[in-house]
This record gives sequence, structure tokens and C-alpha cells, in this order.
Amino acid sequence: MATLPLKERADLDAQGKAIYDTLIGPRDGLSGMYRTLMNHPVLAQHLGQLGTYVRYESELAGDLRELGILATARCLGAPFVWEKHIAPAERAGLPGHVIHQVLEGDLATAEMKPLYLYTWQVAQDVVYQRSIAEKTQQALIEEIGVKGLLDLVISCGMYRMVSSVVFSFDVPLPEAGEPPF
Repeated sequence: MATLPLKERADLDAQGKAIYDTLIGPRDGLSGMYRTLMNHPVLAQHLGQLGTYVRYESELAGDLRELGILATARCLGAPFVWEKHIAPAERAGLPGHVIHQVLEGDLATAEMKPLYLYTWQVAQDVVYQRSIAEKTQQALIEEIGVKGLLDLVISCGMYRMVSSVVFSFDVPLPEAGEPPF
């Protein structure tokens, strides 16, 4: 089992503490993933800046952002990301039946509005490194614009990267509960 220390603020030098304080800013606390990255504070800072943009500043509506993140987590089988984003998805207004269908993992039989289906499809394309279908791309551009589409792709890609850190260092689930899948 490959793990790194889960750094606390008290474990860090002055620069690390300043980065820790900046990262915690808009977040509810630092998860095991960020605490793992605090073994390299400057790297954590850069990823945190992207995360702040994705979560709090992007063009993408919250329900679409969180759907993209949850779909990415489901495609990757990444319970850490899934668990960390259920509450934000609910707060962003993503309907419970959509969350449940993503948990079930079958896009082909899912029943939800087309915008959600296209968002889920993009998450799959990002995870599996496929080109986005022209129909999907055009539908999303009509609904959320080019900037929104780029924000969606980057959001999914970022959480693919986050999952890589979590898997590589066996970061524990936030609540240490039973994995959802």
C-alpha cells in the first residue's frame, strides 16, 4: 500500500502554512488528497488554483459541473471523488434521480434531460480519451457555449488527475465508509 503522510498545517514550514491557508479559503477543509499533496506545497498550490477556478469561478453552471465530476468519478471507479461531490451536487441542484442514474453507471439506459446526457457523455469521453462526438459538441455549444464546453472538459480532466493522486497513494475515503461502487 503506497501512502504519503496526510500533512496537517502544523507539519508545514512558513511557506507551506501560507499555501495551506490559501487552499482552505473557499473549501470546507482540506481533504486527504490535498493533505497528501501538501508534501509538495507548491504543487498543491498550483492544483488548488485550478480547482478554485473549476469549482467557484468557471462559466459552467453548478449542476453541470458536479454532474461532470460525478460522471468522471463513476467512469474511473473513484469513490473518493464521488463521496466528496455528492453534497456539492445536491447543493448545486442536480436532481437525485440523475445522481442515482450516474451511480448505476449505464448512460445508454439513463433517462434525464439531454443536456445532462451530453454532459455525462463528455465525462466518459474525457476519461476514455475519446474525441467528443460532433452532435454532442454542437448541442453543448448551443446550450453552454464554447467556454462552458471547455470548462466542462477541464473539470472532468482535473478530477481524472485528482483520482490519479488518490489511487496512487491510497488516500482514504472522506468518511471511511463503504465505497459506493
